[in-house]
Amino acid sequence: MALVAYAVLAILAWSTLSNEPFRVFDVNVDLRDVTLVILGLFAFRAALYYWRTRIEEKREQSRSAE
Repeated sequence: MALVAYAVLAILAWSTLSNEPFRVFDVNVDLRDVTLVILGLFAFRAALYYWRTRIEEKREQSRSAE
């Protein structure tokens, strides 16, 4: 469900934010791109948490079967 929420937020960010660059330390940065990168990092973190809990559940099941 979290990944779906991040996808919806990414779609909304893409459609509502302008793609005009602004300067940060002599580099042009697009607000839309920065927002999508941050959302991608949160989505990656949520996926890592999901995989971690699945691995931990499998380990506990194998321990209880022994």
